[in-house]
Amino acid sequence: MPLTPGTRLGSYEIVALIGAGGMGEVYRAHDPRVGRDVAIKISQDQFSERFAREARAVASLNHPNICTLYDVGPNYLVMELVEGESPRGPLPLEEALRIARQIAEALAEAHEKGVTHRDLKPGNIKIKPDGTVKVLDFGLAKIAAAPESGAQATQSPTLSMAATQAGVILGTAAYMAPEQAKGKPVDRRADIWAFGVVFYELLTGHRLFEADDVTETLASVVLKEPQLDGVPPEVRRLLKRCLEKDPKKRLRDIGDVWELLETPQSGTESPAQAKARPTWSIVAGIVTLALAALAFVHFRETPPSEHTLRYTIAPPEGANVHSFAISPDGRQLVLAAAVNGKRQLWIRPMDALQWQPMPSTEDARYPFWSPDSRNIAFFAEGKLRKIAASGGPSQPVCDAIDGRGGSWNRDDVIVFSASGSPEGVIQRVPAAGGVPGVVIQTKSRYLFPMFLPDGRHFLYEIGGISAETNGIYFASLDGKENRRILADASSAVFAPAAPGERVGQLLFLREGNVMAQPFDAEKLQSSGEVFPVAEGVGLANANNYAPVTVSNNGVLLYWTGGVGGAANNFQLVWYDRSGKAVETVGPSGNIILPALSPDGKTVAFSKQGGGAADRDIWLRDLVRGNERRLTT
Repeated sequence: MPLTPGTRLGSYEIVALIGAGGMGEVYRAHDPRVGRDVAIKISQDQFSERFAREARAVASLNHPNICTLYDVGPNYLVMELVEGESPRGPLPLEEALRIARQIAEALAEAHEKGVTHRDLKPGNIKIKPDGTVKVLDFGLAKIAAAPESGAQATQSPTLSMAATQAGVILGTAAYMAPEQAKGKPVDRRADIWAFGVVFYELLTGHRLFEADDVTETLASVVLKEPQLDGVPPEVRRLLKRCLEKDPKKRLRDIGDVWELLETPQSGTESPAQAKARPTWSIVAGIVTLALAALAFVHFRETPPSEHTLRYTIAPPEGANVHSFAISPDGRQLVLAAAVNGKRQLWIRPMDALQWQPMPSTEDARYPFWSPDSRNIAFFAEGKLRKIAASGGPSQPVCDAIDGRGGSWNRDDVIVFSASGSPEGVIQRVPAAGGVPGVVIQTKSRYLFPMFLPDGRHFLYEIGGISAETNGIYFASLDGKENRRILADASSAVFAPAAPGERVGQLLFLREGNVMAQPFDAEKLQSSGEVFPVAEGVGLANANNYAPVTVSNNGVLLYWTGGVGGAANNFQLVWYDRSGKAVETVGPSGNIILPALSPDGKTVAFSKQGGGAADRDIWLRDLVRGNERRLTT
């Protein structure tokens, strides 16, 4: 019997029926534990223990182009709810390549983990409104068990899903590899065949193998040579290698498909050429309440001759941005921002238009990424926490009172700064969780550690002591190395060296400008003169947080506006007991830490002037309405 809205299925509440077929029904449901909607596929039969075990293995896949499998019940699967349309051809070559690339990346991720799809087809691919491609039902074809009884024809692995017994996923005839159609064992090369068939359909709008019934379709797959009429010449060699009937001659690794692209005749750069281009980096910025100025530049004292591309990236509507980080692969941006008074993480692919809120990240601040760009760590409610970039509940890593930045290396070690101790301290903890240990500790204020490429050394900032002590430092995980590199009171990030070079750049703020210090990460020493990268970029808060982030492939984002701009512009406001704003108090400015006198007639606050270190205590007379500086 179909489930009705409001019915509980385990921890999930059914919202609506999405579709039904021979295998069962698909429902939209709500998971109140993490506040998200999910898709639940209900089978007519109980799943075997083996199915559940292997399905959980598939759930370990974590990739932005793979629909996530969240949970497995006795007869149902809980998946990411993907709202979008299946791709349909014919599409322009550029658009078809954009979709195909994301499909290939999803397959590469699964194949690396030993998972084969076996039922890749347009119906198992969705394009979200922001342009992100999601491949659905990953690995379920491989892990589904065949029926133990029944007619021989019903058990045949050559039948399409619609023609098989309910609960068994065996593939769809028109997209099967020849060896799959013959009932022979298959591996990831069957997915590469299906990728070629889907790609052909995206380009031409026609099925490569189609007949009146399943039997004729399978015969066509096994016997008919693919005809690539109407396919652009740039991709014919690629498709021929994907569609070799003999799997031994077929392309063995989906990651190699882009090497087979021919030089475009139209003058359009191919993805393979773009990937191979070694000397272009991307720079982006956040302007007041918007991300801005994405430009192709090269971090050198002498600017190169490459073209420059600049554009703005708006944050979520009405957002008050706290901090942000670009993923190491340069493909995604995460933002800690408050909307309607609720601060949480927001995420978006760099090639998309829409931000997505991330449930289970309330009160998030200072996010940073895992080296593989699959997970995000952040600080919230006295904890260091982590969450998969694809979504899901966040998990605590360790205690971290008032976290002030962190970094995650390839050995799954996290270094972070927190102010829960009366003395300055940088701590380390396994990314899997545990009790943090001290790396370095003094009476200074240690902030915003960031690993260098070797994963054994990291940058950090010392602030709040004296001009002789404050600055940008680097240290080692074993605590044996610790010295100052620059005297600037700013957090810093490291831009890795371009391919073929060894000198990268330390990026930091100085007098409202993003500056670059050439730095040899192998010798751990400066290598040249400091030069400016961008103007009008201010420290975002009293912690000397430089709103700058950079990916491993050179995508740099910075927040412009300067000290005292909207990023640092705060307003004292009177509120009534219900939380309603009543009236403002004085002019806005870089004001923090207000304190009301016991008689309610005076408010004290910290106010920053023209320089990063120029912060004094001011008093405002609430009766007369005048202000005066208390300290200088």
